[in-house]
Amino acid sequence: MPEDYPDQFDEVVDFIQATIKRLRRSPDKQTPIFSRRERNRQNAATNIENSSKKGRRSQKGKNRGCVLTEIHLNVTDLDLGYETKEELIFRYCSGSCDAAETTYDKILKNLTRKKKLVTDKVRQACCRPTAFDDDLSFLDDNLVYHILKKHSAKRCGCV
Repeated sequence: MPEDYPDQFDEVVDFIQATIKRLRRSPDKQTPIFSRRERNRQNAATNIENSSKKGRRSQKGKNRGCVLTEIHLNVTDLDLGYETKEELIFRYCSGSCDAAETTYDKILKNLTRKKKLVTDKVRQACCRPTAFDDDLSFLDDNLVYHILKKHSAKRCGCV
């Protein structure tokens, strides 16, 4: 059977070694789902949300409504076609960017409304990721190794 998958062997070995290292570092041997780095990210994201709620007046309207939110999911819940019991913390951007509207945006809207511009659709700023988490590696239920890139937001902004 190993001769059927020679090109994936190194990837699987790397994945197993990374998982063993993660398990050894984990203080809780019963639920070794996330590494210390992942837990630190989770705590940082929680702190970002809490700090954004406290000091809203000092932000002067920039990205005020656009926040990083997280949810704990199985990889299967992402509905990308993977069947696995692996779990992750999925972070996404949500909220309004109305407060981030600049003078430029207002001018474009006004010129479009007065039909001074050819383009009839001026896009408003929307809350989107400005950076993404590290790649996610996992084995599916068929023991096939997968890597998800740009799967979860790290920072959000109005773009």
